[in-house]
Amino acid sequence: MLKHLFRTLLLLCAAISFAACSSDSDANSPEAQTSLKLELKVVPEDIQVKEYKNLTISFKELNTGFTTTQELKNSNTLKITLPSGTYNVTVEGSIAYNDNSVLTEAKVGGVQTGMVVNGNEISKTINLAMKAGSGDLILEEVFFTGTKTPQGAMYFGDQYFKITNNTDQTLYADGMLLIQSSFMTNEKQDYSPNIIGTTFSAGAIIKIPGTGTTYPVLPGESIVIAEDAINHKEFNPASVNLSQANFQIFKEDSDDIDNPAVPKMVNVFEKMVIHTQGYYAYALARMPKGMSQEAMVAQNTYTYTYNLTFGGDVYPMDGIAVKIPNEWITDVVNLSVQDSFQWVVTSPALDMGWTSVSAFDGDKNRFGKAVRRKVIGKTMDGKNILKDTNNSTVDFEHGVKPSLFN
Repeated sequence: MLKHLFRTLLLLCAAISFAACSSDSDANSPEAQTSLKLELKVVPEDIQVKEYKNLTISFKELNTGFTTTQELKNSNTLKITLPSGTYNVTVEGSIAYNDNSVLTEAKVGGVQTGMVVNGNEISKTINLAMKAGSGDLILEEVFFTGTKTPQGAMYFGDQYFKITNNTDQTLYADGMLLIQSSFMTNEKQDYSPNIIGTTFSAGAIIKIPGTGTTYPVLPGESIVIAEDAINHKEFNPASVNLSQANFQIFKEDSDDIDNPAVPKMVNVFEKMVIHTQGYYAYALARMPKGMSQEAMVAQNTYTYTYNLTFGGDVYPMDGIAVKIPNEWITDVVNLSVQDSFQWVVTSPALDMGWTSVSAFDGDKNRFGKAVRRKVIGKTMDGKNILKDTNNSTVDFEHGVKPSLFN
């Protein structure tokens, strides 16, 4: 009797265990499928869209690496069945819309990271922004990692930005803003107010000096902004000579290096500290004519708030940034680290993607490497034509030898 009862209990437990395991397995199995209805909406909503001409939607599942791409014509709604999971989704295409009663065509783009797709049927929405076209200076190269000495010590101060005229007209660098984002690409928070669709939140701003026509940049030519404009090879033979840089970043109230022969960048808002792993976005922008830097900061400084979750506790946080209207910005590059990237900190109208040097946090192989814009052709006089699609993922080569080291 007892043996029979014990055997029955064992069989019952085994059945319950099997059922539980089967249920868990089915829920997480790679065969689980979800029917997704995805609506694409152009923002702001007052844009009168007449036609969604061509839209390309790309899905990438973050755990399995599964990818698929879908094409839409004359529609802004996609119905698709996907393996259940967590996806990064990008959208690129073009629309026709009414602009003061004139039918106009524009490129649009949208990004959503970490989209959870599970269950039988779900509906999601992705906002699309019109892409900004630039006829101005662009960021060709960012060398932010620093170098290592022959003894293996980390060496900083040899970082630089290379800014290039990718047009066929002479442009002037005078007054151009170089901006570091307030938000980090490896730390996504629910910031309030959420104004990322219309503005770039600046954590640090510096400005090229000049009266308006002091610093011409010819078609295909570049200028270099150095962290420290000295010959770094005198201190580290593995580094570079930046004593001939066009401009230097100089922090007046710090023990900073000054090369009297190189013009100083104007410090507009906070100190720009270039992180050796990336983590930030950098932008070029121009203020409206007649606006002073003091007025810009006074009129556009704002406080943002968010809740920081750590160890199960929630801490209310805030910060101060300067909001730069997207219309002022001529170029952006989002930088990050491959295994800790969380989000693009700009509107997709400015940048659809991101680029990197480090594979992981603390990657020691990052030193002496840069991100550099791809060359897609040559002008008649042999100048490089640089790729600029407002998507840093496809526009930049990452982890390459800095050009000034050649």
